[in-house]
Amino acid sequence: MGVIRRWWKSPRVRPFRMRVSNQQRLLFPVVGVLVRVWMWLVRRGVTYDRRGPLYSYMQAGKPCIVALWHQDVMVLMADLFRFTPSYRPYFMVSDGRMGTFGSYLLSLWGIGQVAGSGPKHGVAAVKELGERARSEQKGIFIMADGSRGPARHARWGALYLARDTGLPIIAARAWGDNLVVLERTWMRLALPKPWGRSVVLTSAPLSVPAQAKSKTELEPYRAELESRLNAMADAAEAYFGEDVTAVDPWGPQWSEDGGAGLEAGQAGEGNR
Repeated sequence: MGVIRRWWKSPRVRPFRMRVSNQQRLLFPVVGVLVRVWMWLVRRGVTYDRRGPLYSYMQAGKPCIVALWHQDVMVLMADLFRFTPSYRPYFMVSDGRMGTFGSYLLSLWGIGQVAGSGPKHGVAAVKELGERARSEQKGIFIMADGSRGPARHARWGALYLARDTGLPIIAARAWGDNLVVLERTWMRLALPKPWGRSVVLTSAPLSVPAQAKSKTELEPYRAELESRLNAMADAAEAYFGEDVTAVDPWGPQWSEDGGAGLEAGQAGEGNR
């Protein structure tokens, strides 16, 4: 397999590989239909325990920056897609082949995208995201561990966006008891099955001051974001282990009728 992989990645094969990649776009509509059906089944078959302020933000149309680990994106978005007809945020995606496919899927739910990854294109994408968020008063979803990882290590993009837009960061974690985890991916991407239980934890808002210009000044906020995300990851996994009370610091369950208030989740702010 190693020999075949090296041959497939070699410069000699690159033109053929690019033609094959371009032809894959023809499958996007078919895969898109399958994904929509799958998400519909997940939304109706999974029981959700939702904690923290994010859902109240989205219900009220209040923009924010949602930061999450790559691992959680499919589990979280399966539940949040129901808000996108009225709450249409921007999503930062990779500018590679998988990012192109991700952009297509996000567009099915009315979510705008800005593509960029790596030191050069990623910085430009973050600046564009900030400009659009300010001018259009929209929220942003961003992978806190960047486009290439390492997993569960917060990068700088969410901090730059919060500083430049004035929007608060809400850290989010989604996990379940019936998932397929792609172990061979660097982020160990989790895919929800259309039955079972899921828990969604969202943190108290984290604000980054406009005067924090250098990475040294931003580091405490980056470390705090990473700490909140990892604390929620541990709590969500414990919730499906032997401690259902592990998620209690993130407040009571949210419901569409009663909500949990825009300030819900404050109890979990200091928990690591």
